[in-house]
Amino acid sequence: MDMTAFSHGQTQSKLWLCEQLEPHLPKISQVIILGSWYNVLGYMLTCRNPKKYNLILGVDKNPEYIEIADKINNGWMIGDDIKIRNTCRDVETLGSDYLAGYNVVINTSVEHMNPSWYEKISSDQLVCLQSSNMVTADPNWNIVDPNPTMGEFKSKYPMSQILFEGEKVFDYGHLVYTRYMIIGRK
Repeated sequence: MDMTAFSHGQTQSKLWLCEQLEPHLPKISQVIILGSWYNVLGYMLTCRNPKKYNLILGVDKNPEYIEIADKINNGWMIGDDIKIRNTCRDVETLGSDYLAGYNVVINTSVEHMNPSWYEKISSDQLVCLQSSNMVTADPNWNIVDPNPTMGEFKSKYPMSQILFEGEKVFDYGHLVYTRYMIIGRK
């Protein structure tokens, strides 16, 4: 298990997302998290307000990540009131019909995938996206779609209505980067 999922930058970015997204959520939310990794975000959202979610589906193409996501979220996956599910699928191959069953689409990993998935989201869905200004060819970062500025990020993922946009700087001395987030309607 890669403990980076619980690093300061990862957890603070997800907490920031929770705080900014929650005021805009529908009364009962059906959420899909694309590129969910261990679905720590689904766990955080559900722990903060379990009555707000009918279902949170974490989607990642790595079966090892899904196995760990199921363990982390086990408490929300049993009984009569199941809140979280995780599935092993490639986000880039999901059809628009698959995404249509959710009224909230979250992707905190946009720099790690081809942006074609965004075209499949319908205009009535609430969308929350995060990226960073990290630009590197280092394969450990797995950046395939860099977003060096907030302007470039917003132009790749245009929204008809922006409900929130912001930047959060993480400065660790040896590593400094800016996290971007936009919430809105496509």
